[in-house]
Amino acid sequence: MKRRAKKLHYGARPIKRETPVAGIVSAVLIVVGAWAVSWWAVPLAAFIASAVWRGRATLARQVTWGAVTAWVIILLVDSLHGRTWALARAAGGAVFLPWGLLFPVTLLFAAGLAWSTATLVQGVVGLIAARRRTA
Repeated sequence: MKRRAKKLHYGARPIKRETPVAGIVSAVLIVVGAWAVSWWAVPLAAFIASAVWRGRATLARQVTWGAVTAWVIILLVDSLHGRTWALARAAGGAVFLPWGLLFPVTLLFAAGLAWSTATLVQGVVGLIAARRRTA
């Protein structure tokens, strides 16, 4: 049986999107935790947000964008002190990357950590919940 797509007209209500609370909370946890536990704040914040909001369909995306946003804020704050550019030049030379490419690589690192942690936690919590339902 085929379903027809509904046509929206001017009186129709728009589709309500959910507020990315998990992404906002993970971003705040990462920004605050980065000074306490360094880059380990990214998987830790993703773990906490994923365990709390495990039922959301867009959880991994929200946590990933939260981590990227937090990492951009951390890089901006560090660049105000003037040490980011010197570190980028030194680290870029050490890993054979142009120093300008090092910033997107660090953003990809934070995004990958957050996404993989959120996906793993959501899967494990789903398995535990399924096992509890059958027991």
